[in-house]
Amino acid sequence: MSAIYTPSQDKEFFTPFGPMLGFYRMPPDLVDQLNAKMSDQLADHSDHLVGKVTQELRFDEELVQIAAQGLGQTLIEYHIRARTRCNFGDYDHRTKRFALDIMSGWFIRQFENEYNPLHIHTQCHLSCVGYLALPDGIEAEWEDDYQDHHPSHAHLQFAHGTDVHYSVCNFMVKPKVGEFWIFPSYMFHCVYPFKTKGERRSFSLNVSINEENVTAPAAPRQWSL
Repeated sequence: MSAIYTPSQDKEFFTPFGPMLGFYRMPPDLVDQLNAKMSDQLADHSDHLVGKVTQELRFDEELVQIAAQGLGQTLIEYHIRARTRCNFGDYDHRTKRFALDIMSGWFIRQFENEYNPLHIHTQCHLSCVGYLALPDGIEAEWEDDYQDHHPSHAHLQFAHGTDVHYSVCNFMVKPKVGEFWIFPSYMFHCVYPFKTKGERRSFSLNVSINEENVTAPAAPRQWSL
């Protein structure tokens, strides 16, 4: 069933189409904790992924729990905001109980000339990426790349829909350590190669958020949607 929107003011501007992106700045101690747990002893996860990179290492249960504790509230908040937006406000999260299911997580160790082709994630509701390390000296490469009309080195690019009048279909992210991005699993995305020696380290999670109705509404949250 489609959400039916009824204007309430004489003039309104809103965004009824297109997916929502989420952004969160991770605390430094979470970045340090994840980096400290990265190990070659973790299982190889590359057979399940499309990345043309040096290593993709699957999160063990301890890393999943660290991610859930540090990022779970933000992931659930994204879900609530997106559901509210898609229903034009006709969605009461206070009558719901939310269960976070981190279905998989992995480190991505990308080095010079490597890349991640255009792809989507499957069998989950949400995907996300967080940045843990960048090569020393990549700012110099970026300074040169940004002289071009379309900089892209080591950047993450999202794509959805068609680029037409009054509509943009792609969004570029310049990676910064500590930044965490959330997006629907069906959104196409890719990562471009770079030239600087050293490691671009990130991690990804595939997540589902499950809802259950409750009888006693929770206290309202003061979130701007």
